[in-house]
Amino acid sequence: MGPTAERTGVTSVHADIDALKGLHEALVRYRHAQREVTGRGDEEIKVVRASLEAKAGRWRARLEQCQAEFGACQERAARAAAEGPAAADGPVDCSGYARAAEQCAERLEQIRRWQQRIDAEASEFGGTASRFGDLLQNDLPRTEEHLLAIIRSLEAARRVQAPGS
Repeated sequence: MGPTAERTGVTSVHADIDALKGLHEALVRYRHAQREVTGRGDEEIKVVRASLEAKAGRWRARLEQCQAEFGACQERAARAAAEGPAAADGPVDCSGYARAAEQCAERLEQIRRWQQRIDAEASEFGGTASRFGDLLQNDLPRTEEHLLAIIRSLEAARRVQAPGS
């Protein structure tokens, strides 16, 4: 093999080692970036749960208010009915209060269904994220170390001079 062929082979080995070093650096960056992503996923789930709980709280309060207004209307209607046709205001219509209370209850039930769905999806995400986190925490660092060992071995072999060189 001539000097040009040897230099081309050595250059190729240098390029291969540099490519492996680049791969190692990319794996390290990937691992750190993905840790941040999984952490943000957990935080987003907490934010959504808190938002839904706050909405549920507002709708529970609104439902209580609507039920109280409906109850007061029913009391007025009962008093008006007891007074008979001589009542000054005539019959009391509570249907608007009943609809409002029903709508609040429906809205609260929708929020509860969303909470259940978020909990179910978050549980599924949690299992997947846990496995992915384990990969990031354990498997990927082992792979990085193995790759570094290969790089060190190749660099050591590159430093060995061939007989007659």
